[in-house]
Amino acid sequence: MKQRVLLWWQGLAQREQQLLLLCVPVLLLGAFYWLLWQPLHQAQARNAVAIQQVQQQLQALQQAAPLLQGAAVTARSGGSLSQIISTSARSFNIRVSRMQPQNEQLQLVLEDVAFEQLLPWLHQLYYQNGVRLVQVDVAATDKAGIVRVRRMVIE
Repeated sequence: MKQRVLLWWQGLAQREQQLLLLCVPVLLLGAFYWLLWQPLHQAQARNAVAIQQVQQQLQALQQAAPLLQGAAVTARSGGSLSQIISTSARSFNIRVSRMQPQNEQLQLVLEDVAFEQLLPWLHQLYYQNGVRLVQVDVAATDKAGIVRVRRMVIE
């Protein structure tokens, strides 16, 4: 192989040899630039942009963290779960027809109630008393805006 290259080289004219001696380093530099340097440089630029975006997201989350933690539910206050339900239901004029404790949960059955009255009550239970709604079975009645809560499990 080496002898073939030497024979080929010696078969070239003096000008052709000089031209090749000038072109080969230029071609090698070009190949180095387009095959190695430029792809690495572009990847570095893409990574820098990605890092900047992630840092902006992190900063936004850190700024939102106090708001999100402030919206967290407070611990249950105001006595036992049945006392909280009784007191708050009375203040919203909601009648509880059955209250049955089950371990840490409480199963309720409510008399027919206006849907617009039920939602603020559940909102207050969650955000002010720390009572979490686990399951609710609501059915429509013949009266518009009135619902029947057949089963509601809270904890």
